[in-house]
Amino acid sequence: MKKVLILLSIIFSTVQLRAQMHNDSEANSCAAHKVAMHDRVKKKLRAAAYPNALMGRYDVKHYFLELEAERNSTVITGITTLKVLTLVPSDTFCFELNKNLILDSVQYNSSNLVFSRNASSITFAKFANTVASGSLIDVKVFYHGDAFVTGSAAIGSGFSTGTSGLWGNQATWSLSEPYSAVDWFACKQFLMDKADSATIHVITDNQNKVGSNGNLIGVEPMPNNKVKYKWHTNYIIDYYLISVAISKYVDYTIYAHPTALPNDSIKIMNYVYNNPNTLTTFKPQIDSIPLFLENYSNLFGLYPFWKEKYGNCLAPFGGGMEHQTMTSIGNLSSMSTNTHELLHHWFGDFVTCKTWADIYINEGLTSYGEVLTIEKFRPAASLVNKLNNLNNDITSLPDGSVFCTDTTSNNRIFSGRLTYNKGSMVTHTLRFVLGDSLFFKTLKTFVAQYGNSNASIMDFKQVAETISGQNLTAFFNQWIYGEGHPIWNAEYYSTGTNIVLKVTHQGSAASNNLYQTPLQLKLLSASGDTTVKVDINTNANSFLFLSKKIITGVEIDPNIKMARVIGTIKENPALITDLKIATTLDKNIQICVSQNKLQIQSNFTKTMPFKIIDMNGKCIQNLDVTTGSQFVDISDFVNGIYLLSNTDGSIQFVK
Repeated sequence: MKKVLILLSIIFSTVQLRAQMHNDSEANSCAAHKVAMHDRVKKKLRAAAYPNALMGRYDVKHYFLELEAERNSTVITGITTLKVLTLVPSDTFCFELNKNLILDSVQYNSSNLVFSRNASSITFAKFANTVASGSLIDVKVFYHGDAFVTGSAAIGSGFSTGTSGLWGNQATWSLSEPYSAVDWFACKQFLMDKADSATIHVITDNQNKVGSNGNLIGVEPMPNNKVKYKWHTNYIIDYYLISVAISKYVDYTIYAHPTALPNDSIKIMNYVYNNPNTLTTFKPQIDSIPLFLENYSNLFGLYPFWKEKYGNCLAPFGGGMEHQTMTSIGNLSSMSTNTHELLHHWFGDFVTCKTWADIYINEGLTSYGEVLTIEKFRPAASLVNKLNNLNNDITSLPDGSVFCTDTTSNNRIFSGRLTYNKGSMVTHTLRFVLGDSLFFKTLKTFVAQYGNSNASIMDFKQVAETISGQNLTAFFNQWIYGEGHPIWNAEYYSTGTNIVLKVTHQGSAASNNLYQTPLQLKLLSASGDTTVKVDINTNANSFLFLSKKIITGVEIDPNIKMARVIGTIKENPALITDLKIATTLDKNIQICVSQNKLQIQSNFTKTMPFKIIDMNGKCIQNLDVTTGSQFVDISDFVNGIYLLSNTDGSIQFVK
């Protein structure tokens, strides 16, 4: 049976529906350089089951890195002290370290341990005696050599050196995401085992500065024209967010003043090349960062690491990497990249994905921050251009899910089309489904609930359902776990008293063919356009509107609320059949408004479930309409247009 929707407005005050027009300009694309680099990397082998089981026997509490490194070389000398809590009795200590580095010794209680290494950068060190469960111990790893491994990280290599083609400065820097911290320090690369704190000391030439995590607690002079930079963070930190960047820098520090800190400020420390033109070039963009930090603090909660700092270190690579409290970045000219890496400190650093399959938590939510920043700080046309660019990239291929299906591939984990752009657009669609109030409350609650820990996509779903009171299983299945996007078509016909629409769709991927979603439709008319919101729950839905307007066309999803392809839209006089069905249904129920009461007269032979909804699709009240006449108190309703909606079997209609 055909599904028919009759729309008749209950007008409590004079309200006119007007089409919403946007005139926004183009904004920078989402982390364009970063995504381009991701597309060039290769698969990275992970630790096998046995070493993973051994590393699962302890919990990392603290990393203490002591390095000697220079701005023009990837040769390092290092000591990594892992402070760990044993979870079970242990006779073997297992860790990861670049197999190309020479492992000098492994010490526990000042004694050297016997160790062996395999071809996958795994080291097994034997304790002289079994260490009891619940022991807090320090294991020191001494090593040296060339830490460079080609293409090991998501952006290039885990430990690199290079010269800026624009500024001429040499720099050495780390980029450990997702599995390349092992390239330059001894570690345990488990996302779910965040360290409670970290200390990073680097000895280098006294012409250099070293940027890293947390607070700079000292710069100590050393023999032979060397200095030791001492950084320390008291915040919980994941292994891949620990970093160093070494170059001839100048320090340009400014401050943010979020409303949540009325009597305090947040330091923003920027290590910029000492070329006299570099700071002059980037200063206007750097000076905007406090505005972005303050805006994000209002939306998602106070910047999580405010007691230490936010910062940037320049290094000659494309894009940026959200190292906790000090982003490494290729240049500072892009608002898109600057705001993306900043927002990662909420989504990625403070709340980190549980597995790389859940990379949406890091990159999808963060990429949507670029949309929010454009919406806040750029002309309105920029938002339209941004959303169009996202949509065009997402729909350039028919398949692919936001959920990452191959976590051995950097290229798939950090797919620009799926992880970043589709992840961003899916978040935009969720905002459309929930409405602004519930959407931003969901994100702020999610950050508060999972801060300093890890979260999965299903954890995010649970928070969204709790806050909204909605079952979002269909949404997550079709938009995040499902592949592809909807392809929409429409037919319309108007008689001068009624408008009839038929909206059909199919999925671009055969495995995900049905999209149950609210949908905006703009009805074009010489007497004024009207935008309405309808619910789609089958592959073919029909709608009828009582209107004297003659419709000249229809726009589907005119404000770009989802990733989609718009197919054919045409006039079809044969839709008059739907009008006759709707007219028959309409005779079964009558409504009127009088003295703050809604009167409902039903000719149905059984009790029917109804709901009163507003024009945004929000349910205001549920009703059981019985045969005969009944009254509903609407004295508390805000003036506006409301719909009386019913679903009975395969027939839907709304008055």
